Amino acid sequence: MTREDIKKQFPDATDEQIKALLDIHGDDLTAAKKNNVEPKVLRQLQDDSAAYKKLQEAGLTDEEKIQKALADAEASKVDFQRKSNRLDVEKILVGAGLTEDDYKDLIDGLVSEDAEASKALATSLATMLTKQKEAAIQKTKEELMDGTKKPGDNGGSGGKSSEDDDDDESDAAKFAQQYNAQYVTEV
Repeated sequence: MTREDIKKQFPDATDEQIKALLDIHGDDLTAAKKNNVEPKVLRQLQDDSAAYKKLQEAGLTDEEKIQKALADAEASKVDFQRKSNRLDVEKILVGAGLTEDDYKDLIDGLVSEDAEASKALATSLATMLTKQKEAAIQKTKEELMDGTKKPGDNGGSGGKSSEDDDDDESDAAKFAQQYNAQYVTEV
C-alpha cells in the first residue's frame, strides 16, 4: 500500500493519518511474514526431516532393526485381524437383515482382535434382534386377528342358532329382503 493508494481511498486524510496507516500496514506485513513459512523453506524442512529419520534408522543396530520390523509386522497383523473380524461381524449382521445404517454405530464395539468373541457378540445381537422382530410380527398378527370377525358371526347360516334366526341378520340379508319386497313379484 502506498501513499497514493491511501489518498485515493481517503482524499481528506492528513499526512499524520497517512503515516499512521502506513505504519499499521507495515507492522501487519512484518507479522505476517514472521509467522508464515515460505513454500521453499517448508519443502526443505520436510526433506530434512525425512533424511533425519533415515539417519536415525541407519544408526540402529541390527537387533534394533529386527525388533522394529517385528513390531511393525505385529501391528500389521493386529490391524488385519481386526479388519477380518469386522467383515465377519458385518456378514452376520447383514444375514440377520440389518443394513449398514442399522449397525454402523454398534460395530466398533462388537469387533475385537479375538475373532470368536467378535462373532459371538454379533451372533447374540443378531439373535436378539431376530427374536424381537418375530415377537413384534406375532403381536401385530394377533392384534389384526382380534379385529377380524369370525366366519358365521353377524350373518350367514354357519354360526346361527335357531333361537336368533330373525333377530340378528347381516346387512346383506336385510338388503336382500328389502330388494325382494320392492322388485320381485310372486309368480
